[in-house]
Amino acid sequence: MSNAFDLDVWVAESRQEPFRFTLSGLVFTMPAAGELDKSVLTAVNIESPSARDIETLLKSGLGDQWAQFDAIPVPLAALGELFRQWQKHEGAPLGESSALSDS
Repeated sequence: MSNAFDLDVWVAESRQEPFRFTLSGLVFTMPAAGELDKSVLTAVNIESPSARDIETLLKSGLGDQWAQFDAIPVPLAALGELFRQWQKHEGAPLGESSALSDS
């Protein structure tokens, strides 16, 4: 018998509620930040994200909703706050989650 760690079970059991926010009267939904696919790691600097990195993460989180979101004017400060609230929803900044520990 194998006592192998079943990552599929862990992923299924650790799913969090999606993050929801409104903008211009529309409701947008993103997965918890830690549930983004690992492929995003090659596209961004998780530990010190630039404005471009934040855009890439939001684009990944919004998926098919990105075009609708992107068409709405939003101040840069508001994007920063949206990113912080998305991280807060998960309980830890992206670079400090247990799956992406920098220690």
